[in-house]
Amino acid sequence: MSMRDTLTDPIFKNNPIALQILGICSALAVTTSLRVTVVMCIALTVVTAFSGFFISPFGNSFPRAFASLCR
Repeated sequence: MSMRDTLTDPIFKNNPIALQILGICSALAVTTSLRVTVVMCIALTVVTAFSGFFISPFGNSFPRAFASLCR
């Protein structure tokens, strides 16, 4: 197994989380290009990660009912 395969297989070929993310966004279901799908998948992952990163420090300042939605 080459170094490239070692680095890319967990991301592209053997990644159940990426496959589950594909089911979240209905726009991904109608894409006809793998490149577009990968870019949309990366964008969705980045937006989700950064929203959690920026909201979590403020979790204690929100009302309790709203804070559970933010976390």
